[in-house]
Amino acid sequence: MKELAASVDLLSTSFSSSPRSVHESINYLQKFEKQLSAAFQPLAQAIKDDFNKPIFESYSCEYSEVLGELNHFIKNIKSMLACSSPESLSVAFSTLNTTIEKIALGTVLIISPFNYPLLLALSPFIGAFASGNNVVLKLPGDQLPRFSSALKMLMDSVFNGSEVLVVTGGVSESTELLNNCTFDKILFTGSTRVGRIVQEAAAKKLTPTVLELGGKSPAFVTKNSCVNSSLKTIAKRLLWGKFTNAGQTCVAPDYLLVDATISDEFITIIKEIYNEDYKNINSQTDFTHIINESSFSRISEYLEKTKGEILCGGSTEKSALFIQPTIVGNVDWDDVLMEDEIFGPVLPIIKYESLDKVISEVKNRHDTPLSMYILSSDKNDIKAIKQIRSGSICINETLMTAGCSSTPFGGIGTSGFGNYHSKWTVSTFTHERTVMEQPMWAEFLLKSRYFPYKDGNLTQLKLIGRLPELPIARIKQFTVYLVVFLLGAIFSYTFFGQK
Repeated sequence: MKELAASVDLLSTSFSSSPRSVHESINYLQKFEKQLSAAFQPLAQAIKDDFNKPIFESYSCEYSEVLGELNHFIKNIKSMLACSSPESLSVAFSTLNTTIEKIALGTVLIISPFNYPLLLALSPFIGAFASGNNVVLKLPGDQLPRFSSALKMLMDSVFNGSEVLVVTGGVSESTELLNNCTFDKILFTGSTRVGRIVQEAAAKKLTPTVLELGGKSPAFVTKNSCVNSSLKTIAKRLLWGKFTNAGQTCVAPDYLLVDATISDEFITIIKEIYNEDYKNINSQTDFTHIINESSFSRISEYLEKTKGEILCGGSTEKSALFIQPTIVGNVDWDDVLMEDEIFGPVLPIIKYESLDKVISEVKNRHDTPLSMYILSSDKNDIKAIKQIRSGSICINETLMTAGCSSTPFGGIGTSGFGNYHSKWTVSTFTHERTVMEQPMWAEFLLKSRYFPYKDGNLTQLKLIGRLPELPIARIKQFTVYLVVFLLGAIFSYTFFGQK
């Protein structure tokens, strides 16, 4: 473990002594893109060998998005890190040449989870590295040993060991990194329970964090989704969002809230879709298994203790860590399935009589989920449900917000804080530093600020304070006019004033 701390110190020393240029970062990322493209099949196979995740899901839900974000940063990181100017300045600051520059934070730690191992490790890594940081990437080697080993080998072959450190392992390695190493920022993706531990450890060193957690993300089906063809589409999208990766998705629909006036019709349709697409899934099918015995036991216990009616599925196979996609009806708010995030292939359904009342119930019991799903064509229903705070919202769709690299991804409240993707990753892993330069010629305008203060100084200050802010373009134009005026005045005095 002492070697781990020494390796992290090497990254910090390297950042201070020889910071990496944007051009160098781009070169590394271009090389990584080539190596990653060639390595997809063995990486995806390693993930499948670890917990039977379909290669199709590894490509569609992870690799394609990582590759897109990688190419995006290669093409755009120069402009994303470029200096900017404020839109306007008050008159008191108008003589200053003012810019805002983005500087790398230093050495950052990214702790990634098992469920989407390519996406949730590499998406934040790419932006953090492109922004100029040295990065320690902690992979879930205890849960995904084959994948973690393969990705570490790949990254070690591309990146400089004094700039990128890939760590595999479990709790002991994470504990060592958090307690005995110093970072300039930590990004953690995982459970709320572990997130609290990370936050507590970081707080002791005043290390800022980004926490990507989870929660019980609700899905609403309102009475204004009652067109039969629409209900079929909604049911298909819901089950896809719930059962992808065997429900081990932080933004998966955790439970379903259906208006009582359409509940019988909708449940009939959702059972039809289930029988078409999911009924024959078993432990030998190309379907993700549960990650470990602990999670398997927890979810199996939910199925044993629920007072709801198992409408579809429900079978389990401990030796394979397999749980069949399951739908549970007639669930109430006090059921065991409604206590914590399920994080598995079990979908409880609750009927509701009043939309306003069920919104209040969600707020009181499971406020601030990471995502929320509104399956409705009624603008008033959508507006009402939006009162619930959440990290993101999908309307008549599921899951898509997590994979869109053009929009911010992050939680609120108990589902986490901070976000990333594209320019938001740059904002997360850089500091915006204000730089002001005062020209020497402006000194004659600044005399009134110096001691001793004269009677008219305060009056002059109050007058300046009443003036509106000026757009930067207008200030530059005004500065040119002022310089021309002053040069003209000097010229006139020199050639005509002394006659």
